[in-house]
Amino acid sequence: MLVALMLVAVLALAQTPPQICGTAPNDWCAAPPGDPCGHHRNVVACRADPACYGIPYRGESVLACRLDARGFALNCPTVGCTSIAPKAARQ
Repeated sequence: MLVALMLVAVLALAQTPPQICGTAPNDWCAAPPGDPCGHHRNVVACRADPACYGIPYRGESVLACRLDARGFALNCPTVGCTSIAPKAARQ
């Protein structure tokens, strides 16, 4: 019986989908391969580079995240750095 329960637990863990980067407040997501802004390892360095944009937090929040024109959150964490402009800034 114990072996059967352990087997069920292992199978359940194996079928758990991988967590998407940016859904945890302390994530720092990698930029796409070859992205020149991918070398920045924190928000301060990313924001200091005018060619880079913040990757917004994708997790749950009590309030909607407010982003500036470069994708840096005003009330939520920024979870990465990229050279790709956020959709709102491209319009």
